[in-house]
Amino acid sequence: MQKESDNVLLMKILGNATRQKILRIVYGTKKDLCVNEIAERARISQSLASHQLAYLSAHGVVEGHRMGQTMCYMPAKGELSGTLVKVLKVLSNE
Repeated sequence: MQKESDNVLLMKILGNATRQKILRIVYGTKKDLCVNEIAERARISQSLASHQLAYLSAHGVVEGHRMGQTMCYMPAKGELSGTLVKVLKVLSNE
């Protein structure tokens, strides 16, 4: 049953175009990225980026840490993240 709920969560995460953009940015770099940099690269408002990153963090897909007053994010480690990377690669080849 856990695998099924992970699959549903994965589809919910990827079902939003903004989250897909953010994930490609975060997973496509080797360093931590702060919200303002992610927002700029995704061409979205900082508020929208913060909202979506909080959602992704709550579901264990990205990990955030504070640098002063700014939140910075990196890919989370785990099975769901590994699956997410594979799915993003497939979607990028469409």
